[in-house]
Amino acid sequence: MGRGFGALRHRNFRLYWSGQVVSLVGTWMQSVSQPWLVLDLGGSAFQVGTVIALQFAPALFLAPLGGVLADRFDKRALLLVTQALAMVQAATLFGLTLSGTIEIWQIQVLALILGITSAFDMPVRQSFVAEVVPREDLLQAIALNSASFNLARVVGPAIAGVALALFGAAFSFGVNTLTYTAVIGCLLLIDGSTLHRLPAPAVPSTIRTSLVEGFRYAANTPTVLWLLVLLGGMSVFAMNFQVLLPLFARFTLDMDAGAFGALFAVMGLGSLAGSLVLAFMGERRPRLRLIIGGGAAFLVFEVMLGLIRAPALAYPVVALVGLASMLMVNTINATVQRSVPDALRGRVMALYVTVFAGSGPLGGLFAGAVAQVLGPPAGFILGALFAAVFLALAGWKLSRAAPMGVAPTLPAEAASVPRPRP
Repeated sequence: MGRGFGALRHRNFRLYWSGQVVSLVGTWMQSVSQPWLVLDLGGSAFQVGTVIALQFAPALFLAPLGGVLADRFDKRALLLVTQALAMVQAATLFGLTLSGTIEIWQIQVLALILGITSAFDMPVRQSFVAEVVPREDLLQAIALNSASFNLARVVGPAIAGVALALFGAAFSFGVNTLTYTAVIGCLLLIDGSTLHRLPAPAVPSTIRTSLVEGFRYAANTPTVLWLLVLLGGMSVFAMNFQVLLPLFARFTLDMDAGAFGALFAVMGLGSLAGSLVLAFMGERRPRLRLIIGGGAAFLVFEVMLGLIRAPALAYPVVALVGLASMLMVNTINATVQRSVPDALRGRVMALYVTVFAGSGPLGGLFAGAVAQVLGPPAGFILGALFAAVFLALAGWKLSRAAPMGVAPTLPAEAASVPRPRP
């Protein structure tokens, strides 16, 4: 099998990856259709922002606890529970929309329910990848996992755009409900006896102690700490596309639902290209240059997007936004994964989820408020300018830190001991 796809030679990863692809198509269909539905119901830019904020707010508080659970319990069993709960949420949204009784407050409540489920699901999913492949294939597995996300990000919005125009939002919500059966079925087919699991500790520490161990390790490991600071700054200010892109498409570019879906799909196509490039790079990727260079390019392209008023020009620029952002985000993910001892993986990846997804509430409110007062293009431009401060600071700190992506092989007790900063 080709170098970039070596992780797919493992049956468990093939099952997990294929289930994710199908399920994520439905997830993206719902993600694109939900803000458009809010606008169709007469909602404001700020209300679109609050829906996104409610969907990601639980990650700020619950994702660290999800990381503790990921390090203590069977990750596959946890994923089966969270995916089943997410399917119930999608089915409820589908039923209310199909019946014509859906209101904005109901969308907000369901977004919060999905957010609570995802706060536990995301840390488990992030750390479960390391169990379905041996360590030497982990970087490829992470890149291919990201590619599945972005493949769905191409297909899902494209279908959703057409579906919104022809059938309305309920169609996308119904498809999303059905696609959860794929990921649940594939999880059930995974061979648990060949998973690369760590033995459970004989005497597990308290939840409080477990949380502290994860925070302490991240705070005392500069190559983890400053990557999380960078990711948080980017997420709050510059990665609010679920809020800004529907507003930009509808009110600035005067696009219909089909063109809006295509715009989201093109961004996903750029992200998919970035994921595949990283998969073929494997261990040879220059991590710091990809993170800082990709981040700088991403912010430049985002400012360009904010200056565009012609729909035809928006498509290539949004594709470049997707590509550059993936070079940065995927490399951050892989570097953090490789910098963490296996015993702490769930808890540290929960911090990754907290700053990446948990910053959504702040970002959604920021983007929605700016778009409400100054217009959607200002959300892109101001967000990129604020994020540039975090990029410069993190780039300076990371350039002075130790080599990136080298994980010590420590037991949980030793891993909790603070490491001196360089």
